Amino acid sequence: MHDRFTRTLAMKVIFYGLSMSLLAGSAYGQSEGPSRKAPANTKPWTQVQPAGRWSFLGDVAEDQDLSGLARISERFGLVGADESREVQVVELSRQARTLRIVETIPLARTGDEIDIEAIAAEGDCYYIIGSHGISKKRGERQGNRYSVFRLKVNPTTGRPVWPVSLDRASFAHMLRADPVLGEYFGKPLQQRGVNIEGLAIRGGRLFVGLRGPNLGGSAFVLEIPADEVFSGSSQPNYVLHKLHLGVGFGIREIVAAKSGFLIIAGNSAAEPSQKYVQSEDYDEDREFFLCSWDGKGSEVRKIGAIPDVPGKAEAMTILEEAEDHMSVLVLFDGPRQGRPTEYRID
Repeated sequence: MHDRFTRTLAMKVIFYGLSMSLLAGSAYGQSEGPSRKAPANTKPWTQVQPAGRWSFLGDVAEDQDLSGLARISERFGLVGADESREVQVVELSRQARTLRIVETIPLARTGDEIDIEAIAAEGDCYYIIGSHGISKKRGERQGNRYSVFRLKVNPTTGRPVWPVSLDRASFAHMLRADPVLGEYFGKPLQQRGVNIEGLAIRGGRLFVGLRGPNLGGSAFVLEIPADEVFSGSSQPNYVLHKLHLGVGFGIREIVAAKSGFLIIAGNSAAEPSQKYVQSEDYDEDREFFLCSWDGKGSEVRKIGAIPDVPGKAEAMTILEEAEDHMSVLVLFDGPRQGRPTEYRID
């Protein structure tokens, strides 16, 4: 009788322990679940549609050569042109669809153009980068082109802090010494030369998108900690990502999204010039595509061609990112004031 009672009690204890373990495991799974859940919208983006024109208010510097755009807050952003040595603070209004020029900020007071090709923003800093390549028409090597800047601002006003905090560095040494890119550094775009046209930042790490070279159908993104860029380190720790973008395509812009990155892809090569009469991989009819990239692997998924392109799609910022769509603002190099256009991605 006593033995049977003991066995029954033991079985109850074991059953209770197993039940609590299952409950605890279920609770643990629920606490860990959200990170493993598929996003509400599992349908991949498949189309890009125009969603309306914007306009600038005020005097836009070098307004037919706009090539950089980023936002530091919902209200304020920064624009730059590839023929300029300055950037401009803009105030954005989604309701009025306007970008109002607030202030002009010089980056280099002397020398040639910086050939500003991209701008990125995180925290209270903007990052502005030159092409790091020779001029497309004459093959000139202009010192200001080999620059990357870090500008500290007040996100509430969009204006630089005082005294102005502006750091300057260069990727030239690193690109020249890279075992893959070094061979193409200093060459023209018509000959698959190194040329930067995109810049994004996430978690303090810069993602530098190269227009050229395209090698065997692959384009390149250089990932590097921003602090190392401006520390003066002679051997910064970086990663060179190879993206399967397709033959003849280069990165014309890259921006950080909530998950991964958005890329504008277009001609990696430049049109022929008097000095460079032959251009490898160039196609004047090649479209500009929006693509998504996870920031890690080599695979890139094309979302769709950018419709109604009036020039060269070279600058972009995300206006809205919802579960079922995204809205972006794109500036074009060529038309007056960059013809700012909003697009919806579904």
